[in-house]
Amino acid sequence: MSKRKELMTQSIQLFSKKGFHQTSVQEIAQRVEISKGAFYKHFESKEMLFIEILKQYYEEMMEQAHSFSHAGNLTRKEIFVEKLKIELEQWIANRDFFTVLFKDFPPNENQQVFHTMRKLKSSMAGIHRDTLLETYGTKIQPFISDLVIMMEGMLKEYMITIIVRQRIDIAVDKLANLIVSSMDGIVQALPKMEPVVTDHIPAFSLANLEEELQKRLRLLTDKISNLSLQVLEQEKLMNAVHLLKEEFLKKNPKQFLVEAMLTYIKEEKLVKEDVILIERIHEKILSQPKERR
Repeated sequence: MSKRKELMTQSIQLFSKKGFHQTSVQEIAQRVEISKGAFYKHFESKEMLFIEILKQYYEEMMEQAHSFSHAGNLTRKEIFVEKLKIELEQWIANRDFFTVLFKDFPPNENQQVFHTMRKLKSSMAGIHRDTLLETYGTKIQPFISDLVIMMEGMLKEYMITIIVRQRIDIAVDKLANLIVSSMDGIVQALPKMEPVVTDHIPAFSLANLEEELQKRLRLLTDKISNLSLQVLEQEKLMNAVHLLKEEFLKKNPKQFLVEAMLTYIKEEKLVKEDVILIERIHEKILSQPKERR
């Protein structure tokens, strides 16, 4: 194990035992048998060490969840359950770290941690949004923000109860199925309701919208590459996405070409919902004031 990795592992044990603020850099360094000065060769500060651990855990959750998106032998509902299980298992496996996060870092107390948390939560919300759309289809589009909020509310309350308040052991499979069944019930009742949070794309800055657009195009490329299609058809779709990427990077994209490519790709039913989301983000970018573009 590298010294950097060892510092991260040992610090979690100390943070969970003594608390973040009560643990010194000297104590962490001593656990790894290095000097305090050597610690700063790996991390700028104790806060940056904590942030790196936080990023690592969230990235692992996101990578594992994304890897399940193309599980061809499972139904969409089964994929939803498996993704939730991955997330729950990560929270529980790293409960010591998340206990420190909940107890020692109230909102806004540490700006570095706060901004990192906000960015990571936004990424997870994007995964949850995609999962819900993949599971239930475009019929839930007007309610997508409401559904993400409700799903994340359930997850958060269970995790706080399990990790912080009671530290109980639970059957992850049972909880994941319960949450999915709850979402099923909510989705079934949607025709009788009206959306509350109507804009499912957050009020991002132009730069963030453009970054989100490129991210969605990368995910679309990954999805197409994993589809069971004839080689020629797959190549045509990949070329169309490539043309879109190039056009979107231009200062003044040719709208007729963008629309033609989106329409062509959307003919493939398995990626239609992904393309609709890309269209919505592109529309959001076009609606930005000209001086910001």
